Amino acid sequence: MTAWVPIGLTAVLLLLPRLLGPGRRPSRPAEIGWSLMPLWWLARLYTRLVHGLRNEGWAPLPEHGPAILIANHTCCVDHLLLQSRCRRVLGFMIAREMYELPIVHRFCVRTGCIPVNRDGRDIQATRAALRALEEGRVVPIFPEGRITPESGRALGPVRSGAAFIAVRSGAVVVPAFISGTPPTIEIGPALWTPSDSRVVFGDPIDLSDFSRSQAADKDVLAQVCERFQNALRELQTRSLGRDVIAPDPSDEPAAVGPVE
Repeated sequence: MTAWVPIGLTAVLLLLPRLLGPGRRPSRPAEIGWSLMPLWWLARLYTRLVHGLRNEGWAPLPEHGPAILIANHTCCVDHLLLQSRCRRVLGFMIAREMYELPIVHRFCVRTGCIPVNRDGRDIQATRAALRALEEGRVVPIFPEGRITPESGRALGPVRSGAAFIAVRSGAVVVPAFISGTPPTIEIGPALWTPSDSRVVFGDPIDLSDFSRSQAADKDVLAQVCERFQNALRELQTRSLGRDVIAPDPSDEPAAVGPVE
């Protein structure tokens, strides 16, 4: 029986490139070191087999230096879907109760995740995100600040916390749109329910007309939020066509608050 173990592992390694999509096997991303490489491959295998995520191109993040990746938030597997299509380590801003779960805490620390309180006014989390960007890392943000479990067919309003971090840091901002995911806010069903998920990326959002000193200007933050919203809606239309749910005009964005 033990002889089958190395045979099975060898078979898996040989089949991974085919399972994960067409084309040649990608080289090891420089930022994803050998200690994280098995987890990166595992995430890609999981999202491909369980959630049908195919290769539609890598996230257009800079190879080095600070960057912000904004995306809509559809369910609890969004983090894995995004990381599967990124060749840099993503240090997510995640709810503190998730960050402190024993099963994921060590991984969160290893990848530089940032715990966030759900009250929407976590100044420490905002400072941690700015420090991570100063260190040249990638900080993904779900600017809706909550899960909208409609498989991407609906978008919540963008909160100004993401806009503040973008203006204050001056980092490149790349939009991503997630669709086709399990329509649930529960962790278990999101993890195990098969889906036909998709992640598409857009061009970096131009914020060059704003300076870092304007990060506290409410009018500036409103303009940046509008650009984020427009970028996400453009990707939503590209991904889903007309199969979208119109925004609820009564669903006003919350006051400033770092995101989940």
